[in-house]
Amino acid sequence: MANFIRIRKENINIAGSDSDLLIGNITACWAGATSNLAGANTVILNVGMDQYELTATAAAADWAKDIQKTLTANPGGMVATVVPTSTVKITNYTPKKQI
Repeated sequence: MANFIRIRKENINIAGSDSDLLIGNITACWAGATSNLAGANTVILNVGMDQYELTATAAAADWAKDIQKTLTANPGGMVATVVPTSTVKITNYTPKKQI
């Protein structure tokens, strides 16, 4: 798996965001909320059990699949860039400490 994933700023629609989003040491990724698989978020979990919620209303499942593909498409690579299949942009990013 890639050590880091990059989501380009062109795929993010968050006020004040003017750079790419880089997340590393990912161990899991799913569409839904923290406690279940329903909702508008894509949840990413890293080695330290830190959780990141990316909001992509109506496209959470697509984003989760795209991130999963990105992680496995570049085994051993340092950084892999997510190429979204959906035109829906990330509208919120919420980092949370250990679940």
